[in-house]
Amino acid sequence: MRMRFAVVGIGAKEWSGRGSRIRDRRTTPLLVGLGSYLAFQITAGAAAFVANIQAQLARSTAHSTVRLLNKAFARFLPVGGANPFTSFVGRRSNDEGATVHRKPFTPEELKVLLDTAREDAFMYPLIMAAACTGMRRGDVCALRWSAVDLKAGMLAVKTSKTEAEVEIPIFGPLMNVLKECKGNRSEYVFPQAARMLQENPNGLTLRFKKIVTKALNVGEPVALPATIPAAEIEAEGVAAITAKIPAGERRTRMLAVFRRYCAGESIRQIAKAGYCKATVSADLHAIQDMLGKLFVIGAHDPGMKADIARITRVTREHGQRAASVRDWHALRSTFVTLALAAGVPVELVRRVTGHATVETVLKHYFRPDREQFKRALAGAMPGILTGGKQARLKPADELAALAGKFAAGSATEEDKTRLRQLAAAV
Repeated sequence: MRMRFAVVGIGAKEWSGRGSRIRDRRTTPLLVGLGSYLAFQITAGAAAFVANIQAQLARSTAHSTVRLLNKAFARFLPVGGANPFTSFVGRRSNDEGATVHRKPFTPEELKVLLDTAREDAFMYPLIMAAACTGMRRGDVCALRWSAVDLKAGMLAVKTSKTEAEVEIPIFGPLMNVLKECKGNRSEYVFPQAARMLQENPNGLTLRFKKIVTKALNVGEPVALPATIPAAEIEAEGVAAITAKIPAGERRTRMLAVFRRYCAGESIRQIAKAGYCKATVSADLHAIQDMLGKLFVIGAHDPGMKADIARITRVTREHGQRAASVRDWHALRSTFVTLALAAGVPVELVRRVTGHATVETVLKHYFRPDREQFKRALAGAMPGILTGGKQARLKPADELAALAGKFAAGSATEEDKTRLRQLAAAV
């Protein structure tokens, strides 16, 4: 079987339910690289091909791509055939390379963000829900009333990505939002958002980033020059693409698209030559950003686009797409950071957001100051080590610590008695 069709078949199963755009983005470079070779014709020399993929894609996407190749070859190779991609799967490294993580909002930034979001009646409830629960964009938009217990003040959600069941307390601001949505005659808490998640998920991200940009844009707007004819900068654009994009399918496509546009073809006409219209537009705007010159006709609000890029994205190396650091997922990192800073036990935070997000925040962002660190240790360590009486925690902090012990199954009879005392005092 020719691997072009093998990869498509595996890819459809691998990313079923996650959107055709994700599958297309990840499988397109594979298909171009593999061409129409038979499975046994691909040898260990594919290492160069894998290296090329890794240079063009984000780290996590590259890993998923290699796993996809490994599965496809394992299924369709003749019996006894050597899988050239096995050696690339399962490697572990402490070096995260060019991986860029979402940047949490500070408490001050979060307040400004929520205040700004109030102007958007559609987005404000979604942003408040994400901020108060640490849930992913998809889980917020697809939240069902069956998962909401207003009387107990709890959410019981089965996450779409990991299918893990999590329980999340409903804080006051979110409770107000949910009560306003009650009685909407839909199985979804946010029915319009659930529909938009299916029809235009990128639109949700764009609207969120516009609110973030409006809230945090304290600097001067980026001033861009007037639009100029593309033909006048063809040589400059070709040179920029060649210098900044690694050799491979993406560079070849961008050069072809840019030259066609310089020759007078519209985006629609270029797409008819066998390219995805969205890809053509993205390539032209990427070249425009490389040059710092506007040449795409009909580009909307270039100043806002530049501000969004400046505030919500950071540049990565080797021609990869700029990394998004201030999107919906940043609210998830913010939830973890603020919870840890408030003294919530790590075990409880993990129950809400999972291990990966917590570990990322702990490694890259959570840096308690020295006094906070000293107080925490002094309050937790026995007096024989600290040289004084063990500090009494605040009731809320003590409750959180006891809850962590119960969650971990390490609570003693003394802990149970103390929990009853604290609960009776509430």
